[in-house]
Order: sequence, then C-alpha cells, then structure tokens
Amino acid sequence: MKECIKIFFFLLFSTASFGQKAQIYKLEKLYDPQPSDGNFVSWKNDGVLIPIRYDAKSSQRVKVSYSGPDADIQLYQLHEVLADFSAGNCGEAKTNGTFDQVKVPDRAEKRPDLTFDASGKSQWLILQVKTKSNAATGKFPFVINFLEGGKKTEIKGSFTVKDRVLKDPLLSDFYTDFWQFPVAMADYYKQKPWSEAHWLEIGEMFELLCQINQHSITTSVFWDLYNTRVRPLEEMMIQVKKSKSGAFSYDYTVFDKYVELAHSKGIKGQIVLHNLFPWNGFFFFYDESTSAVQSIQTQPGTPEYQTFWKPFLIDFSAHLAKKGWKDKTVLFIDERDPNVTMELAKWVKNISPGLKMGFSGDFYPFLSDWIADYSMPMNVVVDPGEMKKRILKSQTTSLYTSCFEKPGQPNLLLTSDYRDIYFLTHLAKSKGYNGMLRWAFNLWSSDIMNSAIYSDLPSGDAHLIYPNGQVSVRYLVLKDAIEDLSKLETVAKVSNVSEMTNALNRYFLINIEAERYQMLQAMKNYLND
Repeated sequence: MKECIKIFFFLLFSTASFGQKAQIYKLEKLYDPQPSDGNFVSWKNDGVLIPIRYDAKSSQRVKVSYSGPDADIQLYQLHEVLADFSAGNCGEAKTNGTFDQVKVPDRAEKRPDLTFDASGKSQWLILQVKTKSNAATGKFPFVINFLEGGKKTEIKGSFTVKDRVLKDPLLSDFYTDFWQFPVAMADYYKQKPWSEAHWLEIGEMFELLCQINQHSITTSVFWDLYNTRVRPLEEMMIQVKKSKSGAFSYDYTVFDKYVELAHSKGIKGQIVLHNLFPWNGFFFFYDESTSAVQSIQTQPGTPEYQTFWKPFLIDFSAHLAKKGWKDKTVLFIDERDPNVTMELAKWVKNISPGLKMGFSGDFYPFLSDWIADYSMPMNVVVDPGEMKKRILKSQTTSLYTSCFEKPGQPNLLLTSDYRDIYFLTHLAKSKGYNGMLRWAFNLWSSDIMNSAIYSDLPSGDAHLIYPNGQVSVRYLVLKDAIEDLSKLETVAKVSNVSEMTNALNRYFLINIEAERYQMLQAMKNYLND
C-alpha cells in the first residue's frame, strides 16, 4: 500500500517524458531536498517561489511555460556553489578547523526568456509566480511545462488565491541594512575603483539593494570598512590629505557621487559612515611631504586620535550641512568596547552635536541613549522599558546575525535552512525592531561564482549576491520574507496580531529547529487564513 501511495505521489507532482523528469521540492535545504505536495497559497500581487529539479537527457535549450491563475512569471536557473558546514566558527576557529563541504544550488541567474540550457544533467530552478491583483479568488490547478528537443514534460499542482491584495512590500516599515563593499567589487571585476565601468556595477548593486528595502548607504573614510591593506589615495571614498604644513584637507567627490547614486536608485534612509573606531586601529592619509599614503595606529581618547579626527569631523559636518545630509548621517561603530564607544560618542557630540552614532553589539542601557541606530544579535533580550525608551525617542533598532551563530541556530548562510530567513524577519518584527542588519552584501572572493569557502568565515557570511547581476536563493527568500511582513502589517489593521507575534518571540525557538519551523508554519497559516 505504501509503495502505491509513493507511485501516485510521484505521478501527480512530477512527470517524465522519454527520460526527462521534473519535480517540485520544498523551499528548505535544496542541498538536502524534500519533495513538495505542489499545493501553494498566495494573496493577490503575492510572489511564490517554487523550487524545481529538472533532469535532462540532452544538452538542448529547454523552454519553460506556465498555465494557471493569472500571474507574472520569472525563472531563475540555479548554479551550485561549494560551501562548508562551519556555522559558529570565525577567525582562527575557522582557519584551524576541518569542516564537511557540500555543493549548494545558491547562485540564481535570471532567465527573462524562460529558457535554460539543459546540459544533459539535473538542473535546479526556481519559478517565481506572482499572482496578479485582478486574479480570481479560489483554488485553481496550475501546470508548468518543459519543452526540450520537441519533447514535453509537465508538473501539476494547485494555487489557492486568497481574496486579499498584498501591498507593495517596498512600502513596508521594515528595512534591511546590508553593508556594501564597492572596492571588493572593483577587485573582482579587475576594474579601477570609481571608474566609469565600476560606477555601472555600483548602480546595479543599489538596484538589488532597493528591492529588499535597503535603508542605509554604507560609506567609509578610506577604502572600505576594514582597510586590511593600503591602497592608492585616489581609491579612497573620502580622500584624506596632509599638507607639508601639517593641515588636513578632504575631497568628497567620490563620497558625494556614491550617496547621490544610491538616492537615485531609491535608497534614501540614512548615510552610515564607518572607520572612526576600526578593529585594527589604523587610520590613513596621503602625506604631501613624502608623496605617499601613510598610516597611524591609535585608539579613541588619545591625543593622536583626536588630532587626526577632530578636523575631519568639523569639515565633514560642514560638508554634510551644505549637502542637506547631516540629519541623516550616522557614524557607525562595529562590535567595539561599549565604554570607549560611549566616550567617543560624547566627544563627537561635543564637536558636532548634529551627528548621530550607530552601534552593533550587545545591548548596554548606559550606551543606548547615545546610539541613534542600535543593532543587536538575535539572542539579546532587551528590557521592555528600555525598548520603549528607544521607540519614544525615535531611535532605530535592528537585529543581526553573524558567523558566531551555532549550527542549528537561524542564519543566512549557504547551509542554513531557508525557513530561517522567514523566522529572522518575523523575530525582528516581534521584538519591536525596525529592521535587520547584515555586515556584508558583496565581499567577494576571486572564485565566488563557484566557491564560498573562506579561510576565516562560514560560507555565505560575506555575501548575499553574486557578480554579473546574479543574486542568491537567500536573496529571493529574503524578498519573499519581507512580503510576509507586509501581509502581517495588513492583517494587523483588521485584527490583533500581538498574540501570534509574541509567541514567535519565545527564546527557545532560536535553539530548537523543530519548534521554530512549527511556529513559522503556524504564522504562515495565520497570514493565509
């Protein structure tokens, strides 16, 4: 009897023609795929991601078509990227460790003509079906057809279209903040930083960021957030020069163009400037007396630090005021000593009261008053009274994950379960936060198209997109998760959602996968009821 059921299931949701085969899978771990029942629920104007594995018997071009509820269709061909199971290991722990590896279908190449090359082997695809706002309400069958060399293969399933229209997720009050690495992009493409070709790539990066409700423009004083090697003056985002007389001057040409390009692509939330309190303590400038880039290593509070940064803060504040950007600029500190950070914030405020401060790290009540933009690890529990203070002061708060999350905890790594991305967005919302932060959008290695193995980071920690305009499955899932939050905001207008959101904020869900996914399914059922 069990074998008959299995055969029936296979024939219903996957079909084969002359050796060709296609099947729908659950959106969980595509490197460990689980078959789907092929039944989906959506609102109108709501996108649904359908993972498909297509087994080809030739190397011909395959044409994909869809019939079902009226919808817009987008096809992504997935490419495997080598990854490792090293969650929770950073720096030396990763470098000195040995971890199992797996190929993950993560790199997503958009196929606007709905075709792909079969290559005579199994191919992962994602079909995004976005039901139109005027689609009929009810349960309807759908068919996905694959035409390869004159031979047709089809998948059948069903859509239940709810009588609700999803508002534009870009209007959601939930934001993302992915830190950008434009110089790493130039290195990958072997372009001169800030060349015409480089600016075209940056513009495309901003377009992809805008689609996931990106809130911030990541800027730096020198070359990037961490400045692990010395580069030429002209590659600095803000060119810092020291004259022979010892006076500092600053060229904001690249900085201004970067911010203005982001604005033109729809990213207007805030400008975040890094480098004031870097991990390595190095600061850089072009010394006209030696005709070379020089560096100093010091810490906040020292005379050397204040001599370097005070003239910059005065000049930078004046420049921002002239551009009309001062009220939305944040000087960001990344996981540094909270006591030193607070003293630094006081010093900055004394020099330029209008500048805001940002901080990522554990929550410290004594620091909170000084931090306009506070991002915390997902396991931090903030006292409700402290959270209320931040809300009343219109301070923003976000959640972040990093390489430190252990196996089994939610993250955005290549080996994470995609359901965790939905959980993390809902968790941030249930905590009363404004959004979610990630430290790297595109810190690419030279072989990122094929391998996400890093010596000091778990796979996927340093990127959400790929070169050549390609995104990741994780990026597509994050977009879909933001749509879920848009649904939640809509439902909240007609019913009380606090009981459901509070249930999702239970601490044990972070560490127990089965309970987490059960809770997440309950939320999805609630939104689609």
